This record gives sequence, structure tokens and C-alpha cells, in this order.
Amino acid sequence: MKYYKLEPLVLQGKNVYNRIVGKTILHCDLNNFYASVEQKLHPEYDGMPLAVCGNPEARHGIVLAKNQLAKKAGVQTGETLWSARQKCPDIVFVLPHFNEYVKYSKQVFEIYTQFTDRVERFGIDECWLDVTGSEKLFGDGVTIANKLRALVKEKTGLTISVGVSFTKTLAKLGSDLKKPDATTVLDKEHYMNVIGDMSPSEMIMIGRQTSEKLTKLNIRTIRQLANSDRDALRHIFGIVAD
Repeated sequence: MKYYKLEPLVLQGKNVYNRIVGKTILHCDLNNFYASVEQKLHPEYDGMPLAVCGNPEARHGIVLAKNQLAKKAGVQTGETLWSARQKCPDIVFVLPHFNEYVKYSKQVFEIYTQFTDRVERFGIDECWLDVTGSEKLFGDGVTIANKLRALVKEKTGLTISVGVSFTKTLAKLGSDLKKPDATTVLDKEHYMNVIGDMSPSEMIMIGRQTSEKLTKLNIRTIRQLANSDRDALRHIFGIVAD
């Protein structure tokens, strides 16, 4: 199987990948992946709040993943099982089956490669797809995204959320905006209307320390970041500013 990593294009020392005209990038994210696989392994728990965890008999066990019902009850990844039970008395705890997660991840990856060989993994449950060269065969980015969602659901019983955009960063942000089982488009003409008022911390690669530095610069929204002086940002943050 060919594996393609979407490396940034470097020209005159600058990362210009995100400035290439005409790119169509998808970011596909398997929804509640661990918990969704466990629900397939345990159909008796269908319709119940469920969390994947360490040893439920151990008092120090924590939540590794949870389904949508547990999430709605306020259960958070990383919290103790005792705390999760206090929030959601009916929650079911199950042990992880990592071999199954790998198996399903491979199945979904195979589906992605039916549409393009330019697929980059991001963990076990996320991938970027460059479908720029596939649109003449399979339709535009939105059409491909919807075909992927339908095919993944048909073949595996799992759902994905897909972000469609012209950069990896925006495609990833798009897939995060609406879950589960959704397609979100952030195109060049309208993306700032959708995400402009969001915090820069919502973007991949902007962690806590970078976010705190931006706040000190009075940059509190993605729109403010986009309108900031690039040379000044580059001086403060280095290559990250590109």
C-alpha cells in the first residue's frame, strides 16, 4: 500500500503549502472511535452511556474514551471512573481492545485509498486526504466527503466527520466543528465568517503556551491572528508563524 505524507512545500525558506491555489484537502475523523468499536463488540450496551477505561476494579482507573451519551452527561476523557460514575450513574465501563481498534483503522484506511493515494495518518482515527487529483473521477470535495461517510458506515458500521477545505489546518478545524457523521466545508470565500470569532487555540499546533503568548499580544480570535503582521509574528514565534 502506498503511503503519502502531505509534507509542506518549502520555497525560499518559507512554508507555502497552504498558499497553493486549487488544493482540496479532506480531514476525516472517526467519531468516538474507541467507544464506537466497543459498542459494536458489545451490542447489549446499545443506547447506553459507555466509557472505555483502564481496570474498572482499580480505584485509580480513568476514562480513555466515551460515547456520545456519556459525553452528553458531562463525562470527560482522563477523569477518574469514580467521578464519571457520579456524573452518569448508568454508565457502563468496558476494557479496551486495541487489536480491534487497529483492525478497524486499517479497514477505514483502505476505504480512503480507494479515492486517493495521498493519505496522511494522524493517529489511529484521523487522516488527511489530498483529493485534488481525484475530483475528475469522483466529484468535488464535498461529493467525495459524502461518499466516504456513506462507504465507511456501510462497510464498518462506524461514522466519520469530514472537513473539506484548501489547507490541512482548516480541514482539521472543519471536521471538529460538527460531529458526529457530518461534512463541513470551509472554503476560501466564506471560511472566516465561520471561524473568525473562534479562539486560535481551536487550531491544530496552537497549544497552551502559544495561545497564552497570543493573548498577551491581544490576539484572541482567529480573525485577529489572520490580520496580524506576519513579520512580527515570525519574529516572536519563528517558523510556526508561517
